[in-house]
Amino acid sequence: MSEVRQPLEIGETWSSSWSMLTGNMKQYGGMMLAAGVIGGLSDSYARSGGNVVGNLIMFFVSIMAVFQTLRLHFGDDPDMKPRFGAAFGLNLLSGIAILVGLILLIVPGLMLFTRWAVALPAMLRENLGISEALGRSSELTAGNRWKILGLALLLWVPFMVAVVLVSILIGAFAGETALSSLPFNIFANLAGAAIAVVTSICWTQSYLRLSGQEQGERLAEIFA
Repeated sequence: MSEVRQPLEIGETWSSSWSMLTGNMKQYGGMMLAAGVIGGLSDSYARSGGNVVGNLIMFFVSIMAVFQTLRLHFGDDPDMKPRFGAAFGLNLLSGIAILVGLILLIVPGLMLFTRWAVALPAMLRENLGISEALGRSSELTAGNRWKILGLALLLWVPFMVAVVLVSILIGAFAGETALSSLPFNIFANLAGAAIAVVTSICWTQSYLRLSGQEQGERLAEIFA
């Protein structure tokens, strides 16, 4: 695949990701809503397995958000599939490595995260194996990893602050029992699904930018 390498720009990536989200809210919103309701119900009525169900839901939402974003860019490519099994292996392997790095010294975990941020879209778009996708992501993110970390902080810090503030306000005005109610559980899962979807869109847009496929698509539209 020929490439026109482009440096990653945080503002431009966020802007294009937001446009992708708002322009296709029916598809992405459906994912969020389904995850919020199913996750909220499992947390409320099947608490022993609620965390497992919630994690599985977020996994599927993340994969489908990446796949949907790629489809919106490239259309119904028959060679491009969600590949849930391979994606699960990729997330498990990279997640364990990042977690170990965070537990040991924090910095190694962050370094691995920034190296592998675009591994999933690369795997789905280029039909790669797990090790190939990790290597491809390392290649693409070289020289842009501080920007990837900055983009992640831009996404996650406001989200975490907002969820904590809402939890504090609900606990203060409605009581601690409200924090285990069905409406709050649906809200919490909906918020988690929202950040999972937005993050997946951002990493996919980052992949397209870094691999040069974003520019290639724009040029194709101009000369079509």
